[in-house]
Amino acid sequence: MTHLRHEKLTYELRGLIFEVRKKLKTGWPEEIYHQGLVQLLRDKGIPVHSKPHKPIIHRGVEVQVFECDLIVWDLIILELKVLPFTTFAAKHYAQLIHYLKCWAKDLGLLVNFGPTRAQIERFVWDEPELEIHENYDSIKSDMTGTERLYLRQVRQSILAVGQQYGLGYPETMYRRIATIEMNHNGLSCQGEVEIPARWDDRVLAQHSSDHLLVEDNYLLNIRSLLDQPTRYDFARTKTYLNNLGLKFGLIVNFGKRQLQIYGVSPD
Repeated sequence: MTHLRHEKLTYELRGLIFEVRKKLKTGWPEEIYHQGLVQLLRDKGIPVHSKPHKPIIHRGVEVQVFECDLIVWDLIILELKVLPFTTFAAKHYAQLIHYLKCWAKDLGLLVNFGPTRAQIERFVWDEPELEIHENYDSIKSDMTGTERLYLRQVRQSILAVGQQYGLGYPETMYRRIATIEMNHNGLSCQGEVEIPARWDDRVLAQHSSDHLLVEDNYLLNIRSLLDQPTRYDFARTKTYLNNLGLKFGLIVNFGKRQLQIYGVSPD
C-alpha cells in the first residue's frame, strides 16, 4: 500500500484549513485567512513560520528574496490564495515549486479560500537529477572561430549555473545569475536589451525585452519550468535577432526535467 507523504500531518492540517474557512466564511482578502490560520495553528501548539524570507546570493550579489506564506512543522509549505471565480493556474504551481526548492522541502499545499469550501491541492517536490540537452544545428555552420569561442564560454557559464542551482527556480532569477556569472567570466552581458520595432526603414518604438545580450553578438532567451521551449519562444527570438541585425541566438530552458540549450538563427 502506498502512503502519502506526511499523510497524518497533512490530514490534520486540512482539517484546520477547513475550520478557518468555515469560521471566517466568505469574502475576506488573503491576509485575513492567513492570520486566522496562523492563530489557529498556534492555539493548537503547532509550530508555524509565517512569511519567512530567504535571500539567494550569487557571487556576493542578492539576486532574489523569496517569501512563502507558511511553513508548518518545518516540513510543509502552504501557499494561500483567494480565487472565488477560478482555480489554480500554472503560475501558482510554479510559485510553490520555487518555494519548495528554496527551502528544500518536499511537500507543499496550495490553498484557495475563495470557494464556499476551501480548495486544497497537494504538490510533491523531489529535486530532479540534472539532465542536459543541447542542439546548435541551426547556428554552428555560420560561426567563425571567435563566435565559436564565445559560444563555448556562454555554454560553460550556463552549465555552471545549472550545476550550482539545478532546476525549479523562476526564470527572472536564472537571468540575473547568468548575467553575473558571464560578466564574472569575462563576457560582456547585459539584460533588458532594447529591441527596435521596425516598420520598413522606420523604427516605431524601442521595446525593453527580457533577453540578454552577450558580447554584442549572442541574444539569450532564458526560460524555466517548461517541458521544452514553445514555438513562440523561438519565433520571438528570431524576430529580435532580425530587428537587431544579429546572427545568433540561444534559448535556454531550466526546465522541469532538463537543462536545454537551443541555437536559434534569424531565418
